[in-house]
Amino acid sequence: MDTENCTNLYLQVCQTFLTCQYDDPSSFEDLYKLLPWLRQSLTCCVCSKVVVDPMSSTQSHCQHFVCEKCRGGKMVLRPSCSWCKDADAFVTNEHLVMLVQCFSKICDLIMNSPIIDYINKYDHNRQKEVALAMKANSTTNEGHSKKRRNGTRRHQVSSRILNISVSQVLQDGLNAKKCLS
Repeated sequence: MDTENCTNLYLQVCQTFLTCQYDDPSSFEDLYKLLPWLRQSLTCCVCSKVVVDPMSSTQSHCQHFVCEKCRGGKMVLRPSCSWCKDADAFVTNEHLVMLVQCFSKICDLIMNSPIIDYINKYDHNRQKEVALAMKANSTTNEGHSKKRRNGTRRHQVSSRILNISVSQVLQDGLNAKKCLS
């Protein structure tokens, strides 16, 4: 994802957080949706974690980025990107360094705000809904399971990240902060 989209997502998260009414849990709904998208936009194309010491290619227009330690590793993109295969063309992306720092800070602020109680309740309710949906799908789709397993890895990675709990997104942000220190 390009840094402009990452920046816009970060700004939307900040604006949503700052305008939340602590006494009105419905004002957090957008935050529950935006945080996983922001987390995904800051994901390394190799390890699928929040990017650490982000690097991007100087020779391509694809906007893929990786952690410094992951540079040259096998990307989880399907189909693979032919534009960013040269690991030697990757350099530190200062804009992404700042965005990861900002992501870590907003996660820290949210974790230490009264909103965290509502986030935990939201995640708990969501886990129940997902478990019920999976149970219902497993009985009706048993014959289609082999087809589903053959999906592309990129699709699987994206859906896994977007289905992550908001609490886990916040924890990933705090973990990224530890890596920055």
